[in-house]
Amino acid sequence: MSRIITCAAILDRSGVARGPSRITLDGAVIAGVEPLPPGAPHDDLLVMPALANAHDHGRPIRTSSIGGFARPLETWLHRLRLFAPVDAHLAALAPFGRAALGGQGAVMVHYTGVQGLTDYVTEARAVARAAGDVGLRIAFGIAMRNTNPLVYGDSGPILAALSEEARADITARFLTPPLSVAEQMARVDAVAEAIASDMVDVQYGPNGVQWATPDLLEAIAAASAATGRRVHMHLLETRYQRAYADQHFPRGIARHLRDIGLLSPRLTLAHCTWANPEDLAIIAESGATISVNTSSNLALRSGLAPVAAMLKAGCKVGIGIDGQAFDEDDDLIREMRLVWSLHGGWGFDIEVTPADVMQAVFANGHATLSSPVTGRIEAGAPADLLLLDRTALDEDALMPVAPADLLFSRGSARHLAESIVAGRSIVRDGRVTGIDLDAVQAELRAALRAGMPSREGFRCVLPELETAICDHFTDRLGCC
Repeated sequence: MSRIITCAAILDRSGVARGPSRITLDGAVIAGVEPLPPGAPHDDLLVMPALANAHDHGRPIRTSSIGGFARPLETWLHRLRLFAPVDAHLAALAPFGRAALGGQGAVMVHYTGVQGLTDYVTEARAVARAAGDVGLRIAFGIAMRNTNPLVYGDSGPILAALSEEARADITARFLTPPLSVAEQMARVDAVAEAIASDMVDVQYGPNGVQWATPDLLEAIAAASAATGRRVHMHLLETRYQRAYADQHFPRGIARHLRDIGLLSPRLTLAHCTWANPEDLAIIAESGATISVNTSSNLALRSGLAPVAAMLKAGCKVGIGIDGQAFDEDDDLIREMRLVWSLHGGWGFDIEVTPADVMQAVFANGHATLSSPVTGRIEAGAPADLLLLDRTALDEDALMPVAPADLLFSRGSARHLAESIVAGRSIVRDGRVTGIDLDAVQAELRAALRAGMPSREGFRCVLPELETAICDHFTDRLGCC
């Protein structure tokens, strides 16, 4: 089906705005883009490529609702077990709906939060169906880990610090034997066979070097090289992970990943908050992409990633939400502003430009998800577009102001008039078109509330576990 969009301006990966234009869509593809004659009528819209969220987990609900605010990752992760399992389709609909409202057209789902009410492949199908209901492109990264369930090292001292009641609960909850490497690799193949499509890209998702044995990482590297399947992995998110990496890989963690064949253009590294110049040089040379997650790093007290240094080293950079946007609302438009505000440089020193940020969300992030979106609005490109209400964005209307200046000074999801993915309008006038998001979130909250009593025992012993973990990292930084 064809459609014509007229707009006041186009802003794409070039960073240079075009004036009033006519964009013709033919189904899922842009058929043509042409400037409008002077004085020709047009809608007061700013059109951009749909944004790519290069790192997320598709968490059903805000983690501050279970007391997760401002807790370091090393305790925050365990607190997530306070969420009782719910229907996987419902659990995915809510974050996907919020993602669409936040300007996201493509989302990495590093699937670390398995609901477990069905077999894994059936659950993956439910997640893919939810993405289709909303209309998003997704990458489904299958979480893979097999070591260090409590801290980055021996769980024995942590368990010894707990009361008998707490020790029994924590052992049963966290210390179950992991799947073998062969079983984990086979699971990826089974999920790919079940859900891979033009809109769903299945990827290997090792949780991180501190959670994976060498044989698991080496198997993933070999399989990725053989199949071309992408890999998505956390790296150096916290200073405690930096200490672990330095202790266990004294020649350098990036050098190690390169040596085993994992570093390649097929790899996305989430965070790299504590990457050093040598790491960045090796990552840049490999062609891997780094997904920075600024709001998440602030929320979990992880630090500020060296984004300017990444770009200067030649690294490809994407931007992720990681389920922790600044207002816990999945607003990737606001996240663009936050990334530039914190990393752009001070005074007359320019280190990161708005064009760098647009390259990250319009193009680089899409590439990490195997999305066909290149960040260019031109004939033949996918019809994946954001239409922003330019009147609302420039409500003062005192003088002509560059669209990028307006976007980076005040843009947010509230300015989103419509979102189009593969030619389908998935958000219009503040509502997700494919689902009733308000009803979905009400049903989800009811299900999670109903499950809280089943978590009461864990809630009671959790303070003991968090104290023991805090003491471990405080007393033994670098010796874990």
